[in-house]
Amino acid sequence: MPLLLFVFYVLSLSAPASSDEYLGSEACALCHQNEYTDWRASHHQAAMAKPSRTTVLAPFEGEEFAWFGKTSRFHQEDGRFFITTDDTKTGETTFEVAYTFGVYPLQQYLIPTDNGRLQSFTVAWDARPNNEGGQRWYHLTPDEYIAPNDPLHWSGLYQNWNNSCAECHSTDVNKNYDAANDSYNTTFSEVSVGCEACHGPGQAHLAWAQGDQSQAAPPWPSQLKQRAHWAFNDKAIAQRVSANDNDAQINTCARCHSRRSHLGDYQHGQALSQTHRLALLEPGLYYPDGQIQDEVFVHGSFIQSKMYQAGVTCTDCHNPHSGKIYTQTNALCASCHQPEVFDTAKHHHHQPSSAGAQCVDCHMSTTTYMGVDARRDHSMQIPRPDLTINTGTPNACNKCHEDKTADWAMMHLSEWGQLRRDQQTERTLAFHAASLGQAKGQQTLQEIALSEAQPAIWRASAINALGLNNQSALTTLQLALTSSDPLIRQSAVRQAGNLPDNLKNELLLPLLGDKDLSVRLTLAFALAGIADVNLSTAQAQQLRTLDTEYRAIAERHLDQAEQHLSLGDYETRQGNIEAALRRYQTALTKNPQLLAAYINKADVEANSGNNQEAINTLERGLTQIADNPDLAFALGLAHIRNQDYRQGLTQLASAAKAESARYRYTYAIALHGQGKLHDAIRTLRGVSRKWPNNEEALQALVQFAAEADDTRTALEAVRQLTELAPNNRQYQVWRQQLERSAIAR
Repeated sequence: MPLLLFVFYVLSLSAPASSDEYLGSEACALCHQNEYTDWRASHHQAAMAKPSRTTVLAPFEGEEFAWFGKTSRFHQEDGRFFITTDDTKTGETTFEVAYTFGVYPLQQYLIPTDNGRLQSFTVAWDARPNNEGGQRWYHLTPDEYIAPNDPLHWSGLYQNWNNSCAECHSTDVNKNYDAANDSYNTTFSEVSVGCEACHGPGQAHLAWAQGDQSQAAPPWPSQLKQRAHWAFNDKAIAQRVSANDNDAQINTCARCHSRRSHLGDYQHGQALSQTHRLALLEPGLYYPDGQIQDEVFVHGSFIQSKMYQAGVTCTDCHNPHSGKIYTQTNALCASCHQPEVFDTAKHHHHQPSSAGAQCVDCHMSTTTYMGVDARRDHSMQIPRPDLTINTGTPNACNKCHEDKTADWAMMHLSEWGQLRRDQQTERTLAFHAASLGQAKGQQTLQEIALSEAQPAIWRASAINALGLNNQSALTTLQLALTSSDPLIRQSAVRQAGNLPDNLKNELLLPLLGDKDLSVRLTLAFALAGIADVNLSTAQAQQLRTLDTEYRAIAERHLDQAEQHLSLGDYETRQGNIEAALRRYQTALTKNPQLLAAYINKADVEANSGNNQEAINTLERGLTQIADNPDLAFALGLAHIRNQDYRQGLTQLASAAKAESARYRYTYAIALHGQGKLHDAIRTLRGVSRKWPNNEEALQALVQFAAEADDTRTALEAVRQLTELAPNNRQYQVWRQQLERSAIAR
């Protein structure tokens, strides 16, 4: 008989506001009726709500939904809404819906589990109309079974509202995680995203409006009225004519509309970097040209755009209170781009009013997340099928013409005179090369890092991708550390943290007094474990202060497995080995699939003289993450340290199946060490074909081929080396020797 357990929600989520300065959006309606009316119809207002027949969009009339043999039923009773599911660890269970979550194009439902947790159920309601395929239940991962013990399961770590969602769906959220009891006492002042979520607490403003005018202006924490005035001035593209000397509005929106991690307490009106750490343009998150790939939301793409560089703000296109754009037609773009020039067939080469004639379909193409949520790319790029061919980035032409190739699209652009090789081309090719581990784009990355004409997020990302193997790159890094932009300084500090201690200290100690929180926290990690010798009394005190600040902020996020991983790395740098191992183990307890925790824990164990325990850790990792090449690579090296070469080669061979030059090169070196010379040469030849700019592999191929008396292969490899590095005298000597040897034969 299935277990039938009604889990009622008795949580403190409707507790009073954490600050009596928050009054609620209704207080704003007294003076701001139009804005309040717009907000009432917005997605912000419906971001989260108590369930009622008005707020719940799904029927909840006994519908059943089956997924990988698991059945969920949605029903209501006496005005309350329930989900009965056997997708649990304990069998069939009934949960009462505590809140609706979101409104369009999908709505999820939050259900309580244990210790103050709210979990986002992963069978969602498609709120789109029938003619768009909506009005149905669907699973967010329809093609992948996720077991109840998986952290990605609806009851797991990564579907937890308190940790992952609350900050951006309610107002004045305080997570209140108790690490000792692994419990939450999360509070908010308003259930949805209200006026004060963006503008800040309204008590002082209301007092001013009601007669306390001791101050000359309304004391709002955030001054967000930054919609611009634009004029064409005899040009086809308008220019901003109203002043805008800060990013207060954009930073306020970015707090939630960005891929970022949370740092300290949010303070309205502060720069984003004082409260969050923005994700950079990294592989897996963004394509090499900066287009969105993973779910990165809007901010990271928008601040790449020419629109942002020209002074466009969010409210130039969006009504800040309704959240809607001012018009769905090309008229929105025409407010700054003369329609006589841009809204014509001569420009877009499509029939007027067709999809191809819509500005946003060419310059803001969509990517669909969570099954139904199509989001527009705000980097606002020109379609580049040539970059699709060269780097695999998508382009708007082929997103629409799915039955055509990128070559077809490029041919048409060529006929229209639209092909180009510009700054974006070089930038994309450099980042693509860096993502493949190739060195050929490094000079371009250095130029991007130092260019004031480049958006800060591109400059910071270029620094993040730099190889610090020459003086030119080090000079670039040193200059970046003096940047006035905290995003650039933060990236430079992170990179400098990988340098040898003497050079790292020389570059980073002058930044100890940095005023930006994200920079300071990165600095604390980079300098963790620095020796006290040669430090002034003031520097030693500043380092202690950094350590205290780093640990205090980390303590707030101990519900996150990744935070324990980060603390494990931090303790390792400080030489606190036992503390580090405890952190890694806690991270793995919270998320048994956290790859880096296995690898870093094993590194610490091996470096502490316990290589067998490192092997055990990595083997446990492979039971959780089967066939993972990173674990196999680490395990192969661990076996070789134990002089178990048979097991070592087996694991390295498994790792070498991955698309990794490093893993295949290392496998070749191990083969050579075991006397398998020809197998090593064959492996290195494969590396040099796939990664022709990999000097390390080519050097080994020259030496191994010469050892095997295979002059032809050695000569081919050394010629590649001299083409890559024509000024390298050693390569020239090798080439001369091999050419003489070939002639002698």
